Amino acid sequence: MRTTFCAFTVPTILAPFLPAPLQPLRLLACGAIYADQQMQPSDTRFHPQPSRRRQYTGIMVSLLPFIPAFALQAHLTETWCANPSSWGGRMAATSQHAWNRFCQRLPRQVSAVAARYPINSVLARFVAQMAAVSTGSMLTLAYHRRRGSQLTMRATPSPSRPLRERLQSRPDAYAIGAAPFLLPAALDSRFGRAILQAPGMPRALCGVAITSAIVGAALLTAVVGSENRS
Repeated sequence: MRTTFCAFTVPTILAPFLPAPLQPLRLLACGAIYADQQMQPSDTRFHPQPSRRRQYTGIMVSLLPFIPAFALQAHLTETWCANPSSWGGRMAATSQHAWNRFCQRLPRQVSAVAARYPINSVLARFVAQMAAVSTGSMLTLAYHRRRGSQLTMRATPSPSRPLRERLQSRPDAYAIGAAPFLLPAALDSRFGRAILQAPGMPRALCGVAITSAIVGAALLTAVVGSENRS
């Protein structure tokens, strides 16, 4: 959850403050942060240590739930939450009303910017991310346990170097980690969405394609990061 929050949720929260054409670039930041999270030493490990093949399979299992989670989130947002008479619609209206009241308490210039913030969209993405990472973590845990590995804690916490030192020591790892996210960033751009939403193409397929590209990029970044883990 910490990795997902730092690498994906924080950029999701900050993205609406960027101009629309630049928002897809948040995915490159996601890739670099995700690479950093993967390269840092972990205080938990599976014992006996799984083979590389099993490690990579476990990573893939942990990431796959993001695809149905975001597909379901998009469907509910456009149907259930868009109906004012439904419980989802009332919940969305309540959160928007609470956000508007909060914005009114801010200084005038800040309030004008905050009022345009898509609070419900960001909350929906956050819920989808947390649901996906929780499900993926449990599936990965079950996968390794069925193969005889137990999750254990290190006897002593692993030291973590400051971010500046990590950047200076392996700048190439961050670039390699962000590179796979060029494809989903291109698909998430206005041009990419126009191609995905070609006539006759189901609209839901657009989101699934982008999410699948992000999952594929995260898998590649995680593999590279795990090989460079200190």
